[in-house]
Amino acid sequence: MRGPFEYIGKELRAGIDWAGGISLLLGRSMARGVRRPWGIYDIFSQIIALGIRSLPLSTLMGVFVGMALTWQFGEALMGFGAKNAVGSAAALALVRELVPTLMALTIGAKIATGITAELGSMKVSEQIDAIASLGADPVKKLVWPRLVASTITLPLLNIYGNVLALLGGAFIADLVFDVPAEYFYETYIDELYPMDYISGLVKSFTFGLLVGLIGCYQGFQTRFGTEAVGISTTNTVVATSVAIIVFDFVLTTIFLPVG
Repeated sequence: MRGPFEYIGKELRAGIDWAGGISLLLGRSMARGVRRPWGIYDIFSQIIALGIRSLPLSTLMGVFVGMALTWQFGEALMGFGAKNAVGSAAALALVRELVPTLMALTIGAKIATGITAELGSMKVSEQIDAIASLGADPVKKLVWPRLVASTITLPLLNIYGNVLALLGGAFIADLVFDVPAEYFYETYIDELYPMDYISGLVKSFTFGLLVGLIGCYQGFQTRFGTEAVGISTTNTVVATSVAIIVFDFVLTTIFLPVG
C-alpha cells in the first residue's frame, strides 16, 4: 500500500513532466513555425473555424455576465443610496477580470477540447505518423496553425464579449435600477484607463496561448485505444481550467498595482 508521500511525489513528478512537455512543445512550435512556409491559409482556416463556432457561446456569455454582475452591484449599491455608480463599479470587474477569465474558462475549454479531440483522433488513426513519414513536420503542420489561431481568436472574442457585457449591463441598469443607459455608458467608460484594457487583452492573449498549447499537447499525447480520445479531452478540460486560474492570479498580481 502506497503512503501519502509516495502518492504526492508521483503526482508531483507527473506534473513536472507535463509542464516540461508543454514547454518543449511551445519551443518547438516557435522555432519551426516562423520558418517558411508560414501556413497563412491554415492559420486563417483555424481562426475562422474556432472563432465562428464560438460566437453563439461568446454572445450568451457576454450578455448574461454583464447583466448578472450589474444586477449584483446595483443591489449592493442601492443599500448605500449610490445606485448611479453601478456603471463605475461594474466596469473594472468586467473588463479586467470577469470577461477575460470566464470567456477563457468556457470558450477556451471548448476550443482546447476540440483541438484535442481532432488531433487525438489523428493520433489514434496514425494520421500524424503518416504526415511525418511523408517528410512533413507534424508540429509545423498541425500545432503551429492551431496555436496561432487560438492566441488570436480568444482576444477577439474577449473584445466582442466586453461590448456585449456593456450592453447587457446598460440594459439591466436602465430596466431594473432606473439608471439611464447613456449615464451607465458614460460612467462605465470614464472609470476605465488604457491599462485596464491592456491588462484584459494580455490575459486573453495568454489564455489563448495556453488553450492552444494544452489542446495540441494533449492531442499528441493521446494513447491508442477506443477510450483514449475521451480520456485526453477530459484531461484537457481539467488542465486548461487549472492553468487559466493560476495564470489569471499571476497576471492580476502583475497588473493590479499598475492601475
